[in-house]
Amino acid sequence: MDESIVKQTDISRIYRIKNIGIQQQRSFVIIDSTFKILDYNIIFKKIFEPNQLPNNFLDSVYLQGNQEKHAQLMSIVTNNFTGPIEVMLNGRSFVVIQSIALESNTFLLVIERSLKTQLIESELNFVNNINAIIMQEDGCFEGKMREICSEIDYLLHTYTTFTYLKKQEIVLIPSARFNIQGNREPRVLSEEERNYHQQLLTRRKMLEWSSLSQLAIHNETFLYAVQHHAASCRFIPVYSSNDEPIGYFVIYDVLARQGDVSDLDFYEKLSRIVKLIYKVEMHEQQIERLTYTDPSTNLPSYMQFLKMIKRYREERKNGVIKIIEPGEFSKIVELYGRPAGEELLKELGKRLKMVSSSENSDIARFTSSALIMYSPIEFQSIIKNKNSIIDHINEPFLIEGQLVYITLKAGIAPLEETSQCHDSIRFAESALTKSKVIHGTQTTYHLKRADQDIERELSILNHFKQAIRKNDITVYFQPKFELRRGRILSMEALARWISPELGFVSPAEFIPIAENAGLIRELELQIFEKVLKWQQQRQYEGKRSIPIAVNISPDHFYHPLFIPTLKELIQTYYADPSFIIIEITENMGLFDFERARAILYKLRALGISTSVDDFGIGYSSLSYLQKFSFNEIKIDQSFSQKIDELATQTIVKSIIQIAHMLDMIVVAEGVETLEQAIILKQLKCDVVQGYHYSRPLPIEEASNLLDEQRKNP
Repeated sequence: MDESIVKQTDISRIYRIKNIGIQQQRSFVIIDSTFKILDYNIIFKKIFEPNQLPNNFLDSVYLQGNQEKHAQLMSIVTNNFTGPIEVMLNGRSFVVIQSIALESNTFLLVIERSLKTQLIESELNFVNNINAIIMQEDGCFEGKMREICSEIDYLLHTYTTFTYLKKQEIVLIPSARFNIQGNREPRVLSEEERNYHQQLLTRRKMLEWSSLSQLAIHNETFLYAVQHHAASCRFIPVYSSNDEPIGYFVIYDVLARQGDVSDLDFYEKLSRIVKLIYKVEMHEQQIERLTYTDPSTNLPSYMQFLKMIKRYREERKNGVIKIIEPGEFSKIVELYGRPAGEELLKELGKRLKMVSSSENSDIARFTSSALIMYSPIEFQSIIKNKNSIIDHINEPFLIEGQLVYITLKAGIAPLEETSQCHDSIRFAESALTKSKVIHGTQTTYHLKRADQDIERELSILNHFKQAIRKNDITVYFQPKFELRRGRILSMEALARWISPELGFVSPAEFIPIAENAGLIRELELQIFEKVLKWQQQRQYEGKRSIPIAVNISPDHFYHPLFIPTLKELIQTYYADPSFIIIEITENMGLFDFERARAILYKLRALGISTSVDDFGIGYSSLSYLQKFSFNEIKIDQSFSQKIDELATQTIVKSIIQIAHMLDMIVVAEGVETLEQAIILKQLKCDVVQGYHYSRPLPIEEASNLLDEQRKNP
């Protein structure tokens, strides 16, 4: 067949139709004279019966429409068809037609699977590869453009470069097909050359072959392409969605070719691809800025700080981690607003950098109220000198036009070869927590003993949860003796825990842990239930029963189910409410007076007595007696231990007199000697509790002691 008879345009249309079929993922596609896709199911039924479908066809293309419009192409195919028609397109073999079927105005072309062409495979691979390049998560814009240039070369047998106009520089990106002294790294232009390219794209001028050879940035790639028989080039500018120039392609053609309408489609698609990649790149850069820079203070973010610390660890650099927080941060935010707090941290960061002993110190945003800092100095030298940089920041801060003095809290921990980054930061944060409970500017250093304490706390917490779940916490009773007659008036229920793994764990250890972990209410309910079971058993056996005091934590006291649960347990065990005493620690924070008064009223209505524990050491002391009606107050053991001092006796005597005037029983805790008991009796104290009389006893021993006392009144 004479190649001159088949027009390039017609071949290009067949090629485009073929691509439509591939992209639609159909075995064939139907188009009309305007190349619009039609309903292929209807036409298919007209052409083939189901059992007449060719066994080995790959794609079928139906051309349907005005017969005159396609007469020339149909005549060429039908009159010259003697087998597969081979057409040369851009120097490559392209088998177009294997068999023909005609029906009315419909023209069917069938391409067999065995004759699938290199061009179609290349086109399909190009689309797939471009999609893969776009979807790359770890590739930068320059790297992706280099891959796209290489894909264009593979598809069209060309030599392609992309010139990228960045904000501060211009970069030439050649495809992998260029092998210029083995160097394919981007090259940077001068500002003058960059401005020339900016103007070139802004004016949308086409880059000519002659001018291309004169641009310094293209010297090597231009000469390389010429040496490899490039005779012409295509210039494809690319603009962003807001019409700003991104850059331009230069595609060097080895074989002479004529322009085609399909070229414009290709350029447009290529431009859209670059726009998409560029847009993704801009979004990723913005995300990175937000990720690694704190927008409020312009300090590095915590994520960026972790990257820096990781690098130091890889370089085996030792130093210290410091976490610094303004003590008045929350008050400043409450008074002046969040922007004032952000400005405070920003200014604090500047000052920390200025007074740092090392220029290599790094400062970043840690939390909403704290900064974190790394300094390459020895931890032991800081501890030895007791010299913290926060001690040098004593000038006031200007906040909303007001000079404000602030205190700083800091926690410092070592960053050494033997420690992990997250551990050092955790240790510094733990040290900061301890600084925050101390008044004034305070720096706390993390020592290995502190690490052991934290490990101990975690171990206790883990085993304590299991003990609560298994109801393994036992109850001990410590008697309270009436001084006048020496008899047991009541007893206090105390939690005791002997862990199979940890052994005896002091209440001073596990009670605070239970409070912090939110387990204290469950613990106190278990104790309360065991007390009621004991009282019920004593009642069944006809033995003497006495009031038992149970300590209640603040969280439990204010819990909405405190009173309902208490009533339910009393009903379950048929308990006598008069034998129940609820002990409330004075410093538990009865700041919500109205709510606390309502709860105490409900307890009194149930017939339950109330007691104030550790009286005299809290901030309110005597004001409690004024606001609340308790049945009993327990003077803290610190008074009993110093009761031989005249000043202490004066205070205790006053407390006892006021309590008696309010019809309250007074209990002295921590009585350990006979001399203490004698003085307290002289001061008219009602009841004493302490090791001089009895240590805390297991329930069985406490029951025996109570029974013995009844036998020997």
